Amino acid sequence: MRPLRAYAQSKRQQMSSRGELKRKQILDAAAKVLARRGYIGTQLSEIAEEAGTQSGSLYYHFESREELIEEVLQEGVRLSFARARAVVDAMPPQSTPLDRLSAALRAHLKFQLVESDYARAVSRSIGQSPEDMWKRVNDKFRAYGRFFDDLIQAAMKSRELDPKVDRSALRMLVIGAANYTPEWYRRDGSMKVEEIGDLLIRLLRRGVGTGAERKGNTGGDTDE
Repeated sequence: MRPLRAYAQSKRQQMSSRGELKRKQILDAAAKVLARRGYIGTQLSEIAEEAGTQSGSLYYHFESREELIEEVLQEGVRLSFARARAVVDAMPPQSTPLDRLSAALRAHLKFQLVESDYARAVSRSIGQSPEDMWKRVNDKFRAYGRFFDDLIQAAMKSRELDPKVDRSALRMLVIGAANYTPEWYRRDGSMKVEEIGDLLIRLLRRGVGTGAERKGNTGGDTDE
């Protein structure tokens, strides 16, 4: 009986592994379609075609279109947060707070434009998904927002950014601009991702920067 039980257990494990792999393939396919179409334009038939399966097979792994899409969006926020935080954590100790903020913004921008369909799916679905779904996704977004808020606060404390500027408004403006980029960016367009990142940081530094970093004085206010 033992060999039979071991064989049955092995078969169950194989089936479970195949099921998990197929589920991941469907999620990856959904992320690609969402990145192209946004929430409104995404259809299960296109996801199934991208995943190399039938539309009905999707319901074996997900109860509804909304459940599938929400999981993609949740994963997109998680991966984006992890990427930006990893970039900042890897920076040398002598990096200034504004250096860290700039690196996080560049990482966020690049990740959603060319590195992750999941991240791009989130940006393309902002304002389109149902209110209750977006509320749950936004709960994770808020943690990501606090990460950027802390970076902005540190740059204001070091006087690299004007501390009199409304921090919340600045965060929403900068992140909002970055999140809208997938709507107009084209890989064969006139600007590379790095150039877009340079422009975003230039606007930040020249718009609300104090010049403290450039003048080697992060301890007080300076004049341009």
